[in-house]
Amino acid sequence: MEAKAIEGPTGLLMGLLRERKRLLVLTHANPDPDSLASAMGLRQLAEHIGVPSTFAIAGRIMRAENREMVRACAIETVCQDDVDFDAYDCIALVDTQPGFGHTHLPADRDIEIVIDHHVPPPSDGGRSGGFRDVRTEIGATSSMVTSYLIEADVEIPKALATALFYGIQTDTADLSRNSGPVDVQAYEYLAPLVDRVALRKINTPQLTPDYYRTLREALNNVRIYGDLVLCSLGRIDAPEMVAEVADLLLRLEGKQTVFCGGLVGSTYYVSLRTELSRDAYDMLRDALDGEGSFGGHGSLAGGCVPLPDSEPRAVKRFERRLEKNILDSLGLEGTALSSFGGGVGTSE
Repeated sequence: MEAKAIEGPTGLLMGLLRERKRLLVLTHANPDPDSLASAMGLRQLAEHIGVPSTFAIAGRIMRAENREMVRACAIETVCQDDVDFDAYDCIALVDTQPGFGHTHLPADRDIEIVIDHHVPPPSDGGRSGGFRDVRTEIGATSSMVTSYLIEADVEIPKALATALFYGIQTDTADLSRNSGPVDVQAYEYLAPLVDRVALRKINTPQLTPDYYRTLREALNNVRIYGDLVLCSLGRIDAPEMVAEVADLLLRLEGKQTVFCGGLVGSTYYVSLRTELSRDAYDMLRDALDGEGSFGGHGSLAGGCVPLPDSEPRAVKRFERRLEKNILDSLGLEGTALSSFGGGVGTSE
């Protein structure tokens, strides 16, 4: 019996892959769970067709949860700097798009496959071609990739199911934000296939003493303006702490937006979390005001700014500039409450 023809994005993607010999999968520089799982899922689809593939990253795997995910789900990556791009006749980009500042691409190659759920950048430089599936109404790229696998009737091994499930879980907060029917279908399909022991380990990774020392310093450097929380971590060892602290502070009672930053080497990392109706990407864009690179969507955004001068006074000036930008963006003014000891904030 002749196999049923697959229509829509899945059919188009499979048709393109069948015409290629070797696939390179890329994402943004420091991939999060949704990026890692999406890359893993696309590689599974390519393998089903008989196309070998490689997953390369330009930066590093940050956050303890992400590193545990890579270990528990056996996600294979190589350093993008070591890749011979001429060895691949197809390049795919997942969970990001050409034109985003946190996405590092080879200068002389088109990107044939783009799969993402973020609002497109103002320009991709004409570098997207072949297959482009960008759906902003979907909460996670992992949901999109899962839908391809379901429609193509591709087996989803337990490790891949766990990765895709966690990717959807983190980007949609268990379907509580930015999610739609595709996310729900993927989540429910994957749930029975997940390795629950591995998922528990990913959600509760072991943490180093440095994590708690940095956290203590962070809580001593909180400033509150109404429902906005600002936190400067100063010089830290690992950029992932910025996002960790931002996530924690968003749980502070009565607060709706958190802006957290810290210096690693000569690069200042920032994370923004919000429960406001405004998009976090737009808010971070206003705060950085043309400096550095950043990305995000919905309630989450992050970025980094290389500083020409990383001496303490220069960093303080930079942080004051960021603070002013975000206060202006939110229409806030007045005196901040320092840390947690001064009663109610005095924003006006």
